[in-house]
Amino acid sequence: MKKLWKWIVGFFGFVVGLLLLSSNKNKKVKEIKKNIKTNKNKTKAIDKKMAGVKETDEYLKKTLESKKKALKEIEKTKKTKPKKKSAKKARKKLKNIGKGKNGKSN
Repeated sequence: MKKLWKWIVGFFGFVVGLLLLSSNKNKKVKEIKKNIKTNKNKTKAIDKKMAGVKETDEYLKKTLESKKKALKEIEKTKKTKPKKKSAKKARKKLKNIGKGKNGKSN
């Protein structure tokens, strides 16, 4: 009878031990799954921010390119070529200035 009680108590102890171990493992697994879900949510939020930054970056690149093109066009229009003066025209101008004229002659 004593041996039977030892076996019964031992069996119940074994079953209870298994249940306690499995419950600890279940808690850990639940915590890990919860951490995975929160990390997924965080990565989704970061991905959205990255997409927004990429869009603004592309927009800025396009605007910079258009501004550069506009600057080049402005620089082209600003460049004025000096008129080529021949020696005859320069002599005429100097003679006119010496005579007291304005220097502008045809």
